[in-house]
Amino acid sequence: MLRASNSMVTKAVLQIESVGPPPERHADRVVAEIMRQLARDHSRLWDTIAKVAADSSDGSPRAQRKMEERIKRAGALTTELRPGKRGRYTLLIYDLTGYDQRRDAPIQLGDPVPERPWISCNLTALESKGGGKNEVELSSRPILFITHHAMSRAAQRLGMRTTDHLITATTAIWNGALELIKEKETVEAWLDAPPQGWRAPIELMGNATVVLKRHHKRQALVAATVF
Repeated sequence: MLRASNSMVTKAVLQIESVGPPPERHADRVVAEIMRQLARDHSRLWDTIAKVAADSSDGSPRAQRKMEERIKRAGALTTELRPGKRGRYTLLIYDLTGYDQRRDAPIQLGDPVPERPWISCNLTALESKGGGKNEVELSSRPILFITHHAMSRAAQRLGMRTTDHLITATTAIWNGALELIKEKETVEAWLDAPPQGWRAPIELMGNATVVLKRHHKRQALVAATVF
């Protein structure tokens, strides 16, 4: 797994207007609108990634790297290529989508967006068996969820006001979770969070901490709050 950079771009920047840290009700309302915007953007992003992967020529390691670069430019959070000859390779793609926790499902284009959507950090594996078979397997699953509450608290407690700030916060939480995986040594140990959750430091506007709890039904963690 790789650390992500703050390279994602949104088309519009919404901003919380207040003197001092944004108050809770105002932060909740504006962050909810920002999250709805991100849900739409990242749903489109996934469609772009799927099309790029389907249309790319990927027989050689060089072609595979070019495909990886195209997917990065499309807005993936980060990628990891395991190249091979004769079309055999695995490409790991980490991306963000909007998530409806009540339906326990990603928010697709055309779906109603809940009042308080979450962000889902997903691991997608694109695997080609090679050998001229043109067999490509694509699988995806969420491994980290960031709640609306966590993003709202980031806005309130850390003075965050814009979409770019929230992308920075998401990236920081993701990288903090990855550092915790290194500390725990295995994904299984990482997922075995105690009831009170893991506390992981994050690089966000000085000293900050994210609380990571086990999802109640999925093999994933949930960023419950930030302080």
